[in-house]
Amino acid sequence: MRFCLPTRPRLEGGGNYFLINLLRYLEARGVACTDDLADEYDVLFITHWQVEAPDLWRGLRANPAARIVHRIDGAAQDYGRRDGPRADGIQREANRLADLTIFQSQYARRATHETFGVIEHDGPVIHNPVDVDLFQPDGDRLARLAAGGPQLIAVTWSTNAKKGAAAIYQAARMHLDVHWLLAGRFPDAPRLPNLHALGVLGRAELARAMRSCDALLTFSENEACPNVVLEGLASGLPVLYKDSGASAELVGECGAAVEVDTFGPELSRVIADRARLSALARERAVTHFHPQRVFGRYLDEIEAALGRPTSIPQEERAALARRYRPPLGWRLRRWRARLRQTIAPTQRA
Repeated sequence: MRFCLPTRPRLEGGGNYFLINLLRYLEARGVACTDDLADEYDVLFITHWQVEAPDLWRGLRANPAARIVHRIDGAAQDYGRRDGPRADGIQREANRLADLTIFQSQYARRATHETFGVIEHDGPVIHNPVDVDLFQPDGDRLARLAAGGPQLIAVTWSTNAKKGAAAIYQAARMHLDVHWLLAGRFPDAPRLPNLHALGVLGRAELARAMRSCDALLTFSENEACPNVVLEGLASGLPVLYKDSGASAELVGECGAAVEVDTFGPELSRVIADRARLSALARERAVTHFHPQRVFGRYLDEIEAALGRPTSIPQEERAALARRYRPPLGWRLRRWRARLRQTIAPTQRA
């Protein structure tokens, strides 16, 4: 089996960490991988709206028998992206060619397959993995910021309003005895004595900060499978979360749903039961979200897809791919992107 993963991951964001860890897993299993659509491969693995239909047709011209596996995050318009309608249009077109569709959560399936009608095909739900060796309760910790009061952590890579930063600030103003570590991007954080901005952290530093806290708080909305929740669970943190998106689905009994006005009582209840909830959180992460389990399920589903006919008969697919000509707008965008890639190294030199 040979994979093509045409999206090159960056060192930032949950989707990128998924791809990085998938590549590591495949390499450890001896599965060959390429990021070149013109190479030879059996599986073309794409994520949500990252690969446009013209690119897929280009890959199918070279590999008409390849199976397209489409990993679905969520509906971009549900998530609050400025380019939501366009992004959802991209993944709608891509999904029409997919041989296997995998949803990150039951919520992702409902949002994309039923609520917004973005995704045509149905398929299995496989939650994201979490690095349970890096994110764990044992290890170095940061010094406590204050004696006596609870210490929480909030994490976000994005400044999207749906990440819930405003609600965190409101809760902080109402509970000055609770201290927050803010990891990531919180550019508009007010100057409060109980808010402590750490900035964007590396993975090891984030794991260290998490295990230094009593719980994780997230007011994020409409997230399909928030990795920060999984990282908190693996770190042994009970999770306080807004009941939106897939958070309740992931947390189970290892935390509590909260709003700003219920935050105080729920935090007190969680802190009083922290030892038990911490053990449950760690057990849940290892049992349900271990990379070996998650990626093993991915390979099982992909191998089954390889044994089925393609969604479009191979002969018809090959003929369509040969005749397909990308629209002018797509070709212009690709030409500009290649020009930028050519100019950028020269400018840096």
